[in-house]
Amino acid sequence: MAFSFHTHTTFCDGKADAATMAGAAFGHHYTHLGFSAHAPVPIKTRWNLPWERAEAYVATVRALAREYAPRGMKIFLGLETDYAPGITMPDEPAYEPFHLDFSIGSVHYITAPGEAFFTVDEPEEQFASKVRKWAADGDYRRIWKRYWQYMAEMIEHGGFDIIGHFDLVKKNNADGRWFDEQDPAYIDAAFQAVDLAAEKGLVAEINTGGVARGKHHEPYPSARILKRMYDKGLRITIGDDAHAPQHIGTYQHVAMSAAWGAGFASLWYLDAPGLWKEISIDQVEKTL
Repeated sequence: MAFSFHTHTTFCDGKADAATMAGAAFGHHYTHLGFSAHAPVPIKTRWNLPWERAEAYVATVRALAREYAPRGMKIFLGLETDYAPGITMPDEPAYEPFHLDFSIGSVHYITAPGEAFFTVDEPEEQFASKVRKWAADGDYRRIWKRYWQYMAEMIEHGGFDIIGHFDLVKKNNADGRWFDEQDPAYIDAAFQAVDLAAEKGLVAEINTGGVARGKHHEPYPSARILKRMYDKGLRITIGDDAHAPQHIGTYQHVAMSAAWGAGFASLWYLDAPGLWKEISIDQVEKTL
């Protein structure tokens, strides 16, 4: 058995169409695949599913689900939704007509209403230019403080099924360029979010997207945060965060190695809308 519930296509910022991505997953012996286009938002971006293509997205994923079901691969319709105060929320009522099987809740935007919008995962130099203006006083701790504030608020708010790339805030922080990830205050903020997610009984993904695209040497979340998830009993799943066929399946061993290292012996997968099942990591590894 192999699975991932984080897959992007040309409907948003992916590099291949949905059929190609599904074929890649089937070729890697996936039994469960979730499509998760960046949800439509009320501002224009280069990476979100446009509202005018939403109906086609739903129809395409549903058709692929019907095609692959007899062949032994379940395909789920999802969205990667944003917690972005002043822009959108994971439980945006406009998504209801999609009749989603699941959704991912993510924090990308760290700016508040009245501030120039930007995300923590923008291209490195674009991020640098924007964050210098945003934190003109040079206190770049504002980056992680706002990120973890929004992450905790999103977890409290709810309205999604999987927590996406838990510490995405580190993406543009190679070699501690902007802030110290070992700062006790940073760690405390991250741990508070983990503890709240555990209290809520949520599922978090081990996301290998940053590794796949050469943006980071380790998955999201970091080993220290993942260990906290294990200690607190938080359930975990795998998210390829695939934007191209070569991202599917290729880095699953990285996710499982991280899980083992934190103490986990099992993962969780979505077997039907709202139905999570547990499986040992050993069983997953045998498939790869």
